[in-house]
Amino acid sequence: MAMVFYDTETTGIKSSFDQILQFAAILTDNDLNEIERFEIRSRLLPNVVASPGAMQVTRITVDTLHDASLPSHYEMTCQIREKLLTWQPAIFIGHNSLRFDEAFLRSAFYKSLLPHYLTNTNGNSRMDTLSMLQWAHAYEPDALTVPTRQGGGLVFKLDQLAPANGFVHSNAHEAMADVEATIFMARLLRDKAPETWSRAMRFSSKHNVIDFCESELVFGLTEYYFNRPYSFLLHLLGRNPHDGNELVAFDLANDLDEFRQMSSDQIRRRISRSPKPIRRLRANSLPGLIDADDAHPLTRVSDVPMHLIEDRAEELNGDETLKARLFEAYLYEKPEYEDSPHVEENIYSGFPSSGDSLLMSAFHETDWSERFAIVSQFEDPRFRELGEQLIYFESPSSLSPDRREICKRRVIQRLLGSGEPCDALTLHDALQQANDLISNTDGIDQARLTEHRERIEDQLAELQL
Repeated sequence: MAMVFYDTETTGIKSSFDQILQFAAILTDNDLNEIERFEIRSRLLPNVVASPGAMQVTRITVDTLHDASLPSHYEMTCQIREKLLTWQPAIFIGHNSLRFDEAFLRSAFYKSLLPHYLTNTNGNSRMDTLSMLQWAHAYEPDALTVPTRQGGGLVFKLDQLAPANGFVHSNAHEAMADVEATIFMARLLRDKAPETWSRAMRFSSKHNVIDFCESELVFGLTEYYFNRPYSFLLHLLGRNPHDGNELVAFDLANDLDEFRQMSSDQIRRRISRSPKPIRRLRANSLPGLIDADDAHPLTRVSDVPMHLIEDRAEELNGDETLKARLFEAYLYEKPEYEDSPHVEENIYSGFPSSGDSLLMSAFHETDWSERFAIVSQFEDPRFRELGEQLIYFESPSSLSPDRREICKRRVIQRLLGSGEPCDALTLHDALQQANDLISNTDGIDQARLTEHRERIEDQLAELQL
């Protein structure tokens, strides 16, 4: 199966309110030979403040942020999607992509009125070299060199891992260079940690994850917390009826009789405390599954002997009443999230209706002067707001003066933080961040940060007139 290695460089770390500034990807065959590559940048959105800290890391200049010759965020996003669709079906791979790049890509699609699921639909699946390298360190430790920080903690950051294993990573945090480094580490895993590579390939498929968990009486799950591996031996309780990709399992380190004697309320209180007796897995997010017998004793959270683990699994498997009570307690404890007052955070508040999906397709195929008429027909208020915002960013003259003024006011409130509180970086906070960084840097970094600070000061002066 083809593989797509990709990376993003962004204005910050909050996928709802920050944006992608640079996207790079390389398509390979299943033997990791390059077939094609793609790279694109975008200019800064009007309602986004670029974090000076992020700009220091990525070395993106003020001129690049505001380069009118670059595509807009919307134009970039449309081109990314078009390219990725021509490469599918594929396994999409990045370093820490499941926690970071994936969220930014999905958010960009959502805010551009595009179907926001791509990497895990239509035959596509996902892997993440960060997780794979952590597993290799736990189970095939001689396969790679993992650097340590002062004090002895392990470092799994790509810009340190890749050089420690022989990759010349002179342009770290440049998207294409990071993609090349990720492919280098993937080849290293394939060649020197074949068991880890094989497991990752197997469990990149959510169907294989589900089949494995449903067929095994006991299965292992290895996860990293604070860069240390922990393994749990589990028995499946069931799949969340509201989310078929969520698997719910019981940690067999726990005594079953203890839970049999509890009331439903007591079970709910117990499963909300650490250590968690019930663990959840995302079938479509490469969980760290492993055969129970292969779970490394040094990573095991519990020292309960294996024969007792197996006895508990047999016992729980035959006790449908207890399984049902545990499963229901977990589902009861899951919080219900209210919609945010900020449309960017409501990406998971439901799929578009069939009617809205048709309108989205029409939106992208219509002249800007006619798009507000389409936006006005959306059933879902999220898409009405996002659509109007897109028109304001791309073709403000296509809006009436009243609508333009409303959109302008929203942008100003976001930049100044004067509207509903949210996690978006404001100009005031960015200025403070820039000042703090400048006082601790020198040379080129200080000059670049000073230019960012001056731009922030100019924006503040303009908005506060």
